[in-house]
Amino acid sequence: MKENSSETLEQKHQNQPLDSAVDELNLAEFPLAAISDRFLDGTKTVVLEDTVFDREQNKYLPRRLTLSGSDRYGLPTSKDDDVLLACIQLSRLNDFATREVTFSRYEILRLLGWADESRNYERVATSLRRWKGLSIFSDRAFYDHEQKSWVNRDFGVFDNLVIYRREVIQGKAAPGCSRFVWNEVIFRSFQSGYLKQLDWNLYCRLTSPVAKRLYRFLDKRFYHSSRVEIDLLELGLRKVRLAANYNNAQMKRSLLKGIEELEHVWELKPRLPEERFQKSGSGKWLVIFERRAKRSRTAISPSVTSAITAESIAPLIQPAINPQNLERELVKRGIGPASAEELSLSQPSNRISEMLELYDWYNNRGQPRGPGFLIQSIRNPSAIALPPGFESSIQRQERQQAKEAQKQAESNVRTKRERLALRKQNSRQRAFMAFWEAMSPSEQEVFETEALEATDTMKKRLYLEASGKGGRAFEIYRQMVLKDQFERTHEIETECSLLFRAD
Repeated sequence: MKENSSETLEQKHQNQPLDSAVDELNLAEFPLAAISDRFLDGTKTVVLEDTVFDREQNKYLPRRLTLSGSDRYGLPTSKDDDVLLACIQLSRLNDFATREVTFSRYEILRLLGWADESRNYERVATSLRRWKGLSIFSDRAFYDHEQKSWVNRDFGVFDNLVIYRREVIQGKAAPGCSRFVWNEVIFRSFQSGYLKQLDWNLYCRLTSPVAKRLYRFLDKRFYHSSRVEIDLLELGLRKVRLAANYNNAQMKRSLLKGIEELEHVWELKPRLPEERFQKSGSGKWLVIFERRAKRSRTAISPSVTSAITAESIAPLIQPAINPQNLERELVKRGIGPASAEELSLSQPSNRISEMLELYDWYNNRGQPRGPGFLIQSIRNPSAIALPPGFESSIQRQERQQAKEAQKQAESNVRTKRERLALRKQNSRQRAFMAFWEAMSPSEQEVFETEALEATDTMKKRLYLEASGKGGRAFEIYRQMVLKDQFERTHEIETECSLLFRAD
């Protein structure tokens, strides 16, 4: 039994790699599904409790998440968690545009890598109905990203669900008409961006449900710190959802199976069990996780080194850009973690920054571009024509720097002219004083009489008006008249004039 063909799914995935999946942060923190199938024994309700710090009241407050399943289908388990994550990816491929998502179960099987078999079609249908029947009662256990606070919410996962069950007709899959409608509370969380990137290929390769749950939880916590310390009971009961009747030893054994898998395939730093679990008190244990250090940003492979050009060296003279920040920004825009790391290692930081801004520029103006465009523009910028009206922050910075440099150059010219003018004035003053002091009083008197007769009418009038009063005003006008006469009667070249000629 098959539903729709893979053409629609392949078209959706054309520019969106599978490893660019997303996870909702509430679901990564508080699992809605158990780690095993134990709830198939008829248990219909489970309560998860811990504490959360309330900034307004400045104290820790209890929070509680109550999950209640339907009588027929019960509570979700680990396989159902996989199906719900696949549904999130189906909605993401549509950019979370609408609450209603049309799909075929074949799409979900393909996303999860499950075999195209009748029993898996039935398994997907059961999972979807289990999620439809789940009621969630949250007391400060659901974070509202819009309100920036933990809030009380009572809601479900799906409001409506239609599963198309038509068999294959004449060897062709019938059109996929299945659809689900997200509950408004969860969908608003999607649209508000309360999401984190999820390496989908890695997630689907994990074989242990414990490893999958730990990967989602630790990947969220590692965003803020490369080291996570958490109480064993808190981790086992409320984050991984192990059986409530497990003792400490059983919890450690169950967790170690998933931990060892993550140590082999992910960035979880290996530790011996006695280092992983450390006693913190009577009957209390801490579980310690560390993220393995990523490759050195300076240790570039020879193949990358051969591609280094003047353009890639140019960012070295620009303000430093943290490659890890660039990697994080690439992942936010749908590029898989592995590809984001490779780009941040091999491509110039300034180019990545510019193309990130170009990508956002298009999408903010209703001209959507996918991750494929962003990768291509970073790898081959010469093939990308920058649109009119777009100016990157680097271009703005360069333009501003050029403008400031021009202002500084003009200021330097003015300063130089003012300095030279002052030197010229001082040089003239020294020449005049040497001339004046070399004359006898009678010669000075004759020179002053000649100067007064030769000066212009305005200076002569000021001189005569001030002569009767004396004081500083008269001395200023007298010096003006005398210096003018000195320069008229002596052809001199001051050191300042020589400097002007040299310029």
